[in-house]
Amino acid sequence: MQFKDLESEEYGFYLLARGEPRLKRIREAIAEADQRHLLAWQFRFRYDYLEESIFCGDRYFAMIIFPEMLSLYEKHESLRQDARTTHDMLFCFKWIVEAAPEFPQISKQEIDSYFRLFKKMLLEHGKSLSIYYMKHCLFYLHVDKAIAAADFYRFLEEPLDDISDGKALYYDQQAMYYLTIGEEEKALEAAKLIFAGKLKSNALPQATYHDFIRYYLEKEQYPHAVHYAFLTERRVVCDPYYLDIIGTLMSLYSLTKIPDGLRLFSIHYELYLHSKNPMLKMLFAIGAYHLFRVIEEEKYHELLEQMRVARDDALLKQPPSRIAEFFYHTAEEAVQKFDARNGTDDFSHMLHLLDDKFSTPEKE
Repeated sequence: MQFKDLESEEYGFYLLARGEPRLKRIREAIAEADQRHLLAWQFRFRYDYLEESIFCGDRYFAMIIFPEMLSLYEKHESLRQDARTTHDMLFCFKWIVEAAPEFPQISKQEIDSYFRLFKKMLLEHGKSLSIYYMKHCLFYLHVDKAIAAADFYRFLEEPLDDISDGKALYYDQQAMYYLTIGEEEKALEAAKLIFAGKLKSNALPQATYHDFIRYYLEKEQYPHAVHYAFLTERRVVCDPYYLDIIGTLMSLYSLTKIPDGLRLFSIHYELYLHSKNPMLKMLFAIGAYHLFRVIEEEKYHELLEQMRVARDDALLKQPPSRIAEFFYHTAEEAVQKFDARNGTDDFSHMLHLLDDKFSTPEKE
């Protein structure tokens, strides 16, 4: 690989398909930069690798490369004195404190240490703590809701700046929080500009729609949930970044549109198998369990056969009840790890959300 200018190399990466093709090319760039001791490129290519990992959904690779980036930044004053590099380091920290909770093997203590260092760096560089409080709130919603509430209101008081997520996500995160505490009207008000198409980002409006789907699914207000599902589905299909949303859609469709649920499962099963993100895989597995638990094989014989032929997978050749049992135990294992780490039962609640609609498989 020839090192000319940053823009041309970045352009080369993004001509490739998202995920492994890009990551493979960037890994080659990192290896050459390391071999030639080109410090600026060593950092920059790792930034490219982390960014691609974050937004292709497999944040596993981001968690591996981040300590290398942080070590380079802390060891070399020339990097710390460069404004662009510092800005990139703060952005990576923002992504990492959101991604780290998606891996149950990363302890709460480790996550908290990342948050402390992130807050310290923001203060050292005169940045707003808006993004710190919001990301901390997102994690603590599944750990300690009182701390999450305090974080949320501090988030509202802090100004937005160049490290913040931007105006669209500022309102999306408000809508999400208000829904978690049952303040539907406040959530709708916060989401108004997003739903009107006046505020956008790469993850919006689909992330906001997803928050409302989950809210109405839990409230058993299925027509409202289906309305937002219709708006969401085309925006997330075939994207490994949104396996969690696909899981929620399968849960919903298990009660409302089973053929559509089977179609989504068939399309995304391969992405599920290749994902290295424990959180996304768990949420997909929960949705798959809900879906297959209510399927009557005779009624959906043709759809099931089409799926089985298309995938030629040993699991999918089993009866629906056995497929449901597999995904139940797969999800349950992950749920136990996440809830044990967090000290709550939030994800167990998701797994058992539809228990009154069908019986739970016996444990082996």
